[in-house]
Amino acid sequence: MESAFDMEGLSAFLKRAVFNIGEGRDAVLSSAKDKMKLAAELVSKGATMLAEPCPQDGGIQVRFRGKVYCASHDDLSGITRTTAVTFEGVTAQLREVLLARLNETTSELGAEKSLAKQEQLVALAARYFELLQKLPQK
Repeated sequence: MESAFDMEGLSAFLKRAVFNIGEGRDAVLSSAKDKMKLAAELVSKGATMLAEPCPQDGGIQVRFRGKVYCASHDDLSGITRTTAVTFEGVTAQLREVLLARLNETTSELGAEKSLAKQEQLVALAARYFELLQKLPQK
């Protein structure tokens, strides 16, 4: 009796094991399909599919914005995402950069001994200030 029980248990275990292996294979295939879809999406956005395979794993390589990616082992999901660019966001970033440069320039001006260099720094600071004034107010 105990032997039959063990065989049933073993049989049930093997069925589950095969089932789980099958699911794993499908997940890998799905993942490979997803990666190929992402590579195709990159090509549609201007990437170039390269003729030579990846030296690490033989996968398909694409060149996008000057960098080479492997469809097999590189994470392409972040590359294909687009971020929303707003006018307000760009002007806020530009304001931060201009303020930082203006601060650097005025600090450098205070320490500068050369009259010619001081004139250049004053002109540069004036330009930064002028650009800041042209930006829309918050």
